[in-house]
This record gives sequence, structure tokens and C-alpha cells, in this order.
Amino acid sequence: MKISCEIDKINTLKKGMKIIVAISDENVKSVMKDIYNFMDRALVIDMQIDPERELEKAKTINHDQRAKIYAILRDIDNYTGQGVEGLKQQLKLEFVRATEHEMFSLSDCSKKLAGDFIEFLIRFCFENGVDLTDHPRDAFENIEDYIRLCLEKKICCICGRPYSGDPHHCDCIGMGHDRKKVDDSEKRKLPLCYEEHHPEIHTIGDIAFMEKYHVVGVK
Repeated sequence: MKISCEIDKINTLKKGMKIIVAISDENVKSVMKDIYNFMDRALVIDMQIDPERELEKAKTINHDQRAKIYAILRDIDNYTGQGVEGLKQQLKLEFVRATEHEMFSLSDCSKKLAGDFIEFLIRFCFENGVDLTDHPRDAFENIEDYIRLCLEKKICCICGRPYSGDPHHCDCIGMGHDRKKVDDSEKRKLPLCYEEHHPEIHTIGDIAFMEKYHVVGVK
């Protein structure tokens, strides 16, 4: 049996690599009919990769991004009861109006657009008090983008609690200076709640805290 397929996902393991392949609809029946003949035998695979096609796919929304978008939409649905599909269309429209992006499909939009839409959805959740099942930090490709969003919305980057005071300054402003009069735009900061995580970073120190929670201070 010889079947053409495409690489769907690649995972790097501690030992080796896991490659998941996708089989086209027209080949599914023949594969399902014969696959059990290979359950106890090794498969010989001839991998012929089109580098230009794979590079183009690398620029397109991936499985993880799509899964994160739908996970956030389900969280919003749990809060509003509007239904995932209706929310998807509504929030896509609001996203397009608020940005320079054109209308898009989650099946083949760019990886960059998908990342921007994920940030838009998390921003929506922060602004409307929607509880997220997964930590929002995990939805960002770049941890600094997540920290900046938390700084903007004055939300603890560790637990998600809102806070009303200053963020934690990773770069000291200096003794005797009035924080309201000092330009701290070039100072690295972390948005932390005053109930738990702001006291903790002062107890264990910046380096230990950042290693513990996998966060970084940003300007």
C-alpha cells in the first residue's frame, strides 16, 4: 500500500521526534481497510517533503493556536451563554473593526493574525471579568507580550488578580525619589498582586521569583 500524506504536526520528544501525518479524504477508506495488516509489522515510509509548501504552512495558523482560540471562546461562552459559534463570529467582527486586519478564517489565516486574535480575546476576558480555564500566559508565543498586557490592564501576571498600586520594579528607582515624578518607562516592571505575589518577590528576590513562575520584567 502506497499512500500520499502531509505532515500535520511535529513534536520534539526527550528521545527522538513524533510526527503526525494527515491523510486526504480520498485515501481514508483504503487506509482503514489495510491499516490493521501493519499493526504487528514495521512500516516503511518514504518521506518526500516539499520545502516551499512546508515553509508556507509554517506561516499559517497552527493546531495549538486554533485550540487556544476555541478554548478561550468556550470560557467566554461559559460566562455569557451565547454559544461558541455565535461568539466566534461576533468577536471576529469586533477584532476586524479594532485592527487593520481583513475578515479571516481560522482554518487558514496567518500565524501572526492568529496570535493577534488570541491577544484580543484575552484582552476581552480581562476587561469583562471572564475566568480562563487555562493560564493566559500559555496562549502567548512571546511571554513579554503577555506581561505588557497585564501591565496595561493592571492584572497580576501570576494569578490574574487586579491590583490598584504600582507594579513591581525590577530595576530600582532609587531611595528618596518620588515615583510619581520619576520617568520609569525604561525600567523593567512586573505586574503583581499586593495580596500574595508582590510580597513574595520581595521575600525570595527577583531572580528566584522569575525562575519559579517563568516570567520576566519588561519595559
